[in-house]
Amino acid sequence: MKKSNKDDEVRINRYLASCGIASRRAADQLVLDGRVMVNGTVITTPGIKVSPTRDEVIVDGEKFAQPEHRKVYILFNKPRNVITTNSDEKNREMVLDFIDVEERVFPVGRLDRKTTGVILLTNDGTLAHKLMHPSSNVKKEYIAELSEKFTPNLLPQLTGGMRLKDTGEKVSPCRAKILEDGMQVLVSIHEGKNHQVRRMFETLGFEVKRLERVAYAGLLAGELRRGEWRYLSRNEVQALYKLTESP
Repeated sequence: MKKSNKDDEVRINRYLASCGIASRRAADQLVLDGRVMVNGTVITTPGIKVSPTRDEVIVDGEKFAQPEHRKVYILFNKPRNVITTNSDEKNREMVLDFIDVEERVFPVGRLDRKTTGVILLTNDGTLAHKLMHPSSNVKKEYIAELSEKFTPNLLPQLTGGMRLKDTGEKVSPCRAKILEDGMQVLVSIHEGKNHQVRRMFETLGFEVKRLERVAYAGLLAGELRRGEWRYLSRNEVQALYKLTESP
């Protein structure tokens, strides 16, 4: 193995986790299974340290980009009362407090403090810009829990492209489905106006007690609990790029 500068060495499980290959625990198992090579030598000791800038690390025959050079894509299930800015003068909990990666990632769009659910974080500025641009028409799905029952006769008003009561601003037509006993409504929009779903229901005289974004650009929380995150798969990233391609 090549001699490394001790100052920049990190445990192999931490390095593999930072490359998006596996969690630290799963990375330890990869090492124990003999699936990791460092500078051409198979290693089986989970505690070994490597230099991210000097050592060549290969997993299952594939070399991965160094953390400082690679693009990362993260799906996070945001809890309530967590904000999506990168800094906060009030020292409130932020999404980045939950994300343990070496790269400087940022949220793609925002969810207000009270809204829970899926949000994408990345350091890929090109993709982020495309996803947030109005021309991309990225679909976002929300489940709104209301203060009172929502009846079917109100669906045309909700989905037809209303004018918001507070500002008179017009929103585009959307899709909606009444769930369960009418106390919840699934809303699918392609815009991202500030507090849009809440304001749409308020225009119709309803208070939104809870709001959850259940899908963003086809990405679902799946098994992610509140406060948990995962890396996107290569296929998911490719699907996002395909979604934002110009017609």
